[in-house]
Formats: sequence, C-alpha cells, structure tokens
Amino acid sequence: MKQFDVIVVGGGPAGASCAVWLKNMGHKPCIVERRSALGGLENDNPYVNDLIVPLTNWRGEEIAAGIHDNVLGRGIFCLLNTAVESVRQSAEAFVVNEGLPSALSARYLVLASGVRPADGGLLPGSRVLIGPGAPVEEVDFRSLSVAVLGGGDNAFENYHIIKAKQASEVRIFARTIKAAHRFRDPTPVSDVHVGPYEVDTTAMTVSGQPFDLIVVLYGWAPAIDFAHGLGVERDPRGFVVTDPATTETSVRNVFAIGEVAHRMHPCSVTAMADGVVAGREIQQRLDARAKETYLALARQGERNRKPCNEKDHGESY
Repeated sequence: MKQFDVIVVGGGPAGASCAVWLKNMGHKPCIVERRSALGGLENDNPYVNDLIVPLTNWRGEEIAAGIHDNVLGRGIFCLLNTAVESVRQSAEAFVVNEGLPSALSARYLVLASGVRPADGGLLPGSRVLIGPGAPVEEVDFRSLSVAVLGGGDNAFENYHIIKAKQASEVRIFARTIKAAHRFRDPTPVSDVHVGPYEVDTTAMTVSGQPFDLIVVLYGWAPAIDFAHGLGVERDPRGFVVTDPATTETSVRNVFAIGEVAHRMHPCSVTAMADGVVAGREIQQRLDARAKETYLALARQGERNRKPCNEKDHGESY
C-alpha cells in the first residue's frame, strides 16, 4: 500500500490546485482520478472559458490539458483511470481502495470528485442527451425538433446553441425558471413552457408533443457515492457541508472542495481557490505535526548529550 500525506479524490481544477499547493509546500499529495486525464469537467467543455482572467480564448479542453501537464510536470503522483471503490477510516489514516492494487493510505483526505449531470431518472441514449458541453456540441441538429428540459442557465444557453446549429424547432420545458437574464431575456417566450410536464422517452414526447431529440439539462448532482461510509454531513441536495474557513467536513481531517461542496458559484476559478484554502489548512496541520516531532527529537538529543568538560573539549574559557 502506497502512503502519502494527503489523498485527493478528483483531478479537476479544485483537486489539482490543492495538490499543487501541498507539493509546493514540501508535502506528499496523491491524486486519484477516474478519467485518463486530469482537468475534470473542463475535458467536456468545447467552449471558451472567459472566467480565467489571464487567459484569452482558451477552450475548456485546453484548460484541462494545461492542468494535466502542469500537475504531472511537478512530479505529483497521480493514479489515472482509477475509480475510488471504497474509503475506510482507521485511527491514524484513511485507506482508499483497500485490498486493490490501487490501495493508498494518508492522514488527510480531500474530496474533489466534482459533479455529474443530473438526469432526473432519465436514461441517456442516441435520442436523449444528458448534460451540456460535448453531448450537445457533437450532435448535428439540422432540421430536427428538440425539447430542452430545465430552467437554469445551461438550459437557456443551450437553447441558443441548438438554434444556431439549425434545428427546425427548439422548446424549453421548465418547472421553474432560474436562468440569468443574459440567457433568459433573448429567448422568445413562445418557445418556453413553464409548469409541470411529462416526459416519455419511448414515444419521444414531452407533454404529448413529439420531438426528434430530448436534451436533459437539470443541473448537477455531487459525484460522491464512494464516500457514503465516511458519514460526512450533506445538505438537502446532497452536496457536502464544509467549514467556510477551512473546507473541512463534519469528519475530522476530511475536506471537500469545488463543486462537490457547492461552496460558492461553481466554476473553475472558484474551484481552484477552494483547492488553495484546503491545501493551506492541511499544510499548517502537517507542519505543526512535523514541528512537534522535530522538537521531541531535539529534546531527546539534548538529554543524550555528554556534559561539557575539559577532557572532552580541551581548554575551557
């Protein structure tokens, strides 16, 4: 079993930022990532991310590649293509994937596993798309009728993306509307249904109206099934509850950062900031523990030192 100071579950902007901070401070983090590359959901984002101030016209996929290269270039140990199957807490450490070749142990555990598109109980298929980004960008919508399910920013933004891809008809079905005016106001009210609706993916109908494609944009759900055994506190939507100042969860030495904790507006910038908050708190605890060990050894050395005398050290003054 490989041993580290910190195990970070998830190599997106939050997890990568935390691991980089800890590495820079002289500690030994490890990232466990289910994908073949670091970068998290930015890997699925083919659009320009204009929230990262120093970067201009960088697509999400390019940002993900930069995260991947940066982390690996720093020599941070990463287990890619590795899902976390189990987490067990012992007296002194957290053990991940116990009994498997990917087993790891560390004093601190950081949950940075992010989110997955909420599906509302619907199954993805060739005519049912779940989530924004690549699932939408890769489809040829020309001459197709499309139902968009959801009332948030993603639903209204993707309405316009799909319209621009020459769909013959696009309608939004939303039980409530939460989208910002930037996406909401340019959308014709005639294309928006607000209120209850029924979805039949076999007949491909929404409230009885037939569509060629159904795009499900119900927001996000935390990807944290692996951590149920830890017993961390969660809010009514399932996101992990944390201390605002430290990102620590209700379980000592377990931290949650980025979108799995939904601590602030979800985006790559806030996720990276979250990673630094967690990294600094863990660094301070590791440094304090190392200082105690150093002082104990120094005191022991002082007790074992021979008394100074003329025979041992020559002439005294």
